Amino acid sequence: MNTVNKYTWLGFSSILIWASLVAVVKLITEQVTPVSGIAMIYSFSALCILIFGSMPSLKEMPKAYLYGCGILFVSYEILFLISIALSHNHEQVLIIAMINYLWPPITILFSIFAKQLKFNNFVFVGFILAVIGLLLVVNPRILEIAQFIHVLEQNPKAYFFAFLGAILWPCYSVLTKKHAKGYNAVPLFFVLTAVSLWILHLTLNEPFIMPSLNLWLAIAVVGSLIGIAYSNWNQSLQFGNIQVLILATYFMPILSSLMSMLILGVIPSFAFWIGTALVTVGALICWKCTFAND
Repeated sequence: MNTVNKYTWLGFSSILIWASLVAVVKLITEQVTPVSGIAMIYSFSALCILIFGSMPSLKEMPKAYLYGCGILFVSYEILFLISIALSHNHEQVLIIAMINYLWPPITILFSIFAKQLKFNNFVFVGFILAVIGLLLVVNPRILEIAQFIHVLEQNPKAYFFAFLGAILWPCYSVLTKKHAKGYNAVPLFFVLTAVSLWILHLTLNEPFIMPSLNLWLAIAVVGSLIGIAYSNWNQSLQFGNIQVLILATYFMPILSSLMSMLILGVIPSFAFWIGTALVTVGALICWKCTFAND
């Protein structure tokens, strides 16, 4: 196996870990309080990233990237993960995941508005398909507005947090491309995410439930895998086949749904799979209809 293939496979492993994240976080936070569970996971993630990498030098780092993108990164991670923890059942977890996976086509739209990408008009067809797919996931009777509102009213806070996260991550991606200037502050952002989660845990006066030994082990493994995924992803982007890796990320909705089905024991409806496929196809159309703005 040559170097390119090796790092491309590392990138695939990161995608697989992220696809499993939704279901695994839900299983852990069901056994402890929501924010503390996520804080424990991300504490191990931050530790793992620091072990495999190093804390970046902040002196020459662009302040717009450090502060602006740092706030967006931390906010996204907290909102998305808390939305999972706040889900009332495993079926809601699947809906939250699909809301989150609107970020690829939204990222492309924001990149167009920021004049980072050229495009043809079919990109809007892809975006509309992705939105229709999400609507179908939330409400199979897609034309019944009252039913759609009823579904959202069952857990408005979790769905809103997931949607807000799906907006913030594209903002982070676009602004990172503009302001990062080659610097990588992700290790610092992870540490800040973990610290912010513990502060939020204390601020909310959320009770702390001591995990069992087996649960501590699961938290350590999951947190470490998330940290390893981010570390591997950075390497794969530098040395792997970037075109293949970017293409693979657009199949995350389907992969995440499959992993959630296996881990959570949920059997989604046929309409759910049609909606998931539309989200994926829509994202792929957006990707295919855009070009680098040299």
